[in-house]
Amino acid sequence: MTQYPEEFIERLHLVWGTGFLSPGGGEEVARIVRGLDLKDARVLDVGCGTAGPAITLAREFGARMTCIDVEEPVVARARQLVAAQGLEDRIDIRLTAPGPLPFEADSFDVVFSKDAILHIPDKPAFFADVLRVLRPGGAFAASDWLAGPDAAANPAFRRYQELGHLDFAMASAAETEAAMRAAGFRDVTTTNRAGWYADMAAREVDAIAGPLREDIIRIAGEQVLARWLETRRALRDAVRTQGLCPTHLRATGPG
Repeated sequence: MTQYPEEFIERLHLVWGTGFLSPGGGEEVARIVRGLDLKDARVLDVGCGTAGPAITLAREFGARMTCIDVEEPVVARARQLVAAQGLEDRIDIRLTAPGPLPFEADSFDVVFSKDAILHIPDKPAFFADVLRVLRPGGAFAASDWLAGPDAAANPAFRRYQELGHLDFAMASAAETEAAMRAAGFRDVTTTNRAGWYADMAAREVDAIAGPLREDIIRIAGEQVLARWLETRRALRDAVRTQGLCPTHLRATGPG
């Protein structure tokens, strides 16, 4: 069963902008890849969503994007948006099955992901596979939703997990760093972005309850709106209390 049906995609686009299934838009994408030279670089986007990040990386940074996702509605929308931007020569969108990355070793200069790794249960296997498809010395640059160090004891985090319909396999920053280092990555860093997102999440709740309310009812109905508003309030509180931590991840493969 798909976790991102059309109506959910539409709701997320209302809140986060067309092409984006997580917050921050193109500015946050630019922060994730800050310092990397992506001109004509071969970039793999894991969990590409509806292609907002890929469009930013291709159009603003000159990257050559190979993008994969496991959700058919998401891939269909991504292809539409890429075509509308005239970027089909720089962005290849592929529907793939969950599991190992379907690419040869040393295929990419950079592996990128924006807030999708939380859907992958086996983090050690994933990071080892990322390192396999990276060229020697290649970069891994991503963001993800991570659990805070005391998430299990955080009522807001538990409430968010109870209300949400998505399948999450969240790790903490310490667990993520350990998995990346065990895979063989060097220069591993994690940057907690909860402080940045806490205020934004509060504004998003206000928008869903106010200016976006009628559009969401039109897309999904009043019952979905009520449930989603409750979920988004729990998300806001989980981020505010550091139970849920949007985090930047950066590492380099051995040269």
